[in-house]
Amino acid sequence: MLTELFEISSYGDENHRVPMNVNRSDSSQQSRRVPPTTRITGVYVISVAARLADMHPQTLRKYDKEGLVSPQRSEGSRRLYSDSDVERLRVIRRLADELGLNLNGVGLVLDLVRSLTDIVSLLESSPEVSNTRAARVAADELRQILSYVGAD
Repeated sequence: MLTELFEISSYGDENHRVPMNVNRSDSSQQSRRVPPTTRITGVYVISVAARLADMHPQTLRKYDKEGLVSPQRSEGSRRLYSDSDVERLRVIRRLADELGLNLNGVGLVLDLVRSLTDIVSLLESSPEVSNTRAARVAADELRQILSYVGAD
């Protein structure tokens, strides 16, 4: 559960939070393109990803432009969404629709989710820390927070 969340929250870290006033150059688009020899599994074109996430394709384009999700690109510059991208889109939809956050708020929550996930992983992986009652309580509390925002 937390491993899946970590994958979702950390996917595309180098690209996924782009300031809203920054225009991406062609070179940044090139870095996300899929080399022809790379084998990718579980990728979807924008129309399929939009259907899976229960969103309009234009919404996915906006989220990409805002830096909330960073799909890979094909040689022809088509967006290719992975399963983790679709799951991230579902989390974004929940934060925006059900909790009423604007896109800046969604971005902040996603960054916070990544930080909380890192802390939970540290608490669970460190033997000297994970055996303490305080660490177990803290990890449980953080998991509840992550569950609340739909990132479980």
